[in-house]
Amino acid sequence: MKEFKYLEFDALYDNYVKKHNQIISDLLNPKLKKKNPPKVVVVKPDMVTGYGNRFPGIVCGFLYAIISDRLFFIEGYKNFEDFFLLDFDHNWNSIKNFYNKNSSKYLHNIRNNDFPLITKGNLKDVDSFDILYVRTWDYVCAPIISNPHYKDWIGRIIPDYRVFTAISLRLFRLKLTYVDQIKNFIDNNFGDHNIGIHIRSKKTSLYRMVIPVEHYFQVVKTLLVGIKGKTISIFIASDTNDDRDKLAKLLKSSNHFNNNTINVVYVENDMNIHNPVNFNPGTEANAIVDMKILSFCDDLVITYGSSFGFIAAGWSYNAVSRQRGPYILMPIRNSSVDLLITDKVYVWGATTSEPCMYSSRTLIEKEDKETVAIFKTNPFWLYHIQCHWPSI
Repeated sequence: MKEFKYLEFDALYDNYVKKHNQIISDLLNPKLKKKNPPKVVVVKPDMVTGYGNRFPGIVCGFLYAIISDRLFFIEGYKNFEDFFLLDFDHNWNSIKNFYNKNSSKYLHNIRNNDFPLITKGNLKDVDSFDILYVRTWDYVCAPIISNPHYKDWIGRIIPDYRVFTAISLRLFRLKLTYVDQIKNFIDNNFGDHNIGIHIRSKKTSLYRMVIPVEHYFQVVKTLLVGIKGKTISIFIASDTNDDRDKLAKLLKSSNHFNNNTINVVYVENDMNIHNPVNFNPGTEANAIVDMKILSFCDDLVITYGSSFGFIAAGWSYNAVSRQRGPYILMPIRNSSVDLLITDKVYVWGATTSEPCMYSSRTLIEKEDKETVAIFKTNPFWLYHIQCHWPSI
């Protein structure tokens, strides 16, 4: 399980942790009687969603905090410490009572986003607000990489545009229990080359679209063409037991393909269990383990429209070493015709491991020309607008 350090960002993060802890310690110290609480960015993740919709907003909120010299907090993530290590107390409830009468502004509130400010503005322009809120399901901070006020600074601190990777590897460090479980699985199941597959069939069915399991199989066969004489591990994470078992059977039928030894593996999760909070299949513990194992794979094949796979691709040291991103399987209309035949591209390879920005097309269609033009200086803007569901 290899590691990589963004040296300048890591130094900045460590300094932030010291500053945060000192300011909060002083604020809570009754002897000091501090009257003016610090300016903050508060992320309000939607806890009815899964990790794929929580992580992006938290990363964006932290980026905004360090850019605007504010403190960073999360509101409502009650079980964060069940899974992740805590370098500093970012529980908003610990200091919320100091802000009863303070002014606030939403940078993002689900579908209402201040994209002109994020894309071309200066966050000093909203310095009069004590609290900046971020409430989103999306990687809405992608445009700030193009912002003339911050692009040079971000490029120096995180020189390869992998902002999500740099921040998530520090904010979302798993507790030792999960690290040991994941390391043990990798040590016992991974080979010379490892392909991760994430199948999200329940979400596609909501849109009357499907991705046949055979399509995942065909993509893996294509990936194996250039690999010879190695031990290949194929890790499957799926939202249904049936799809997982069907794909495993297909893959095992190609054992010794190209003189490779094929090892098909997965964590024994019962996906018939549903989370009572967000109704996703499986448990939160199983999901975080699957996501992290996917992140250590050399190649990823993921489901279009499912943020789970995109977050796995970015939350990884492998995102630093591999220049390409994941391979994305496209859905096709569910009909009585042969599902293996489609007039559209059914798989494409991403050029980055950053999460998609699902609202990028909204930005392009609804914001002013200058905002759009600046956003398009982001070298991955075309990648971001591929995230939308096709017209149905």
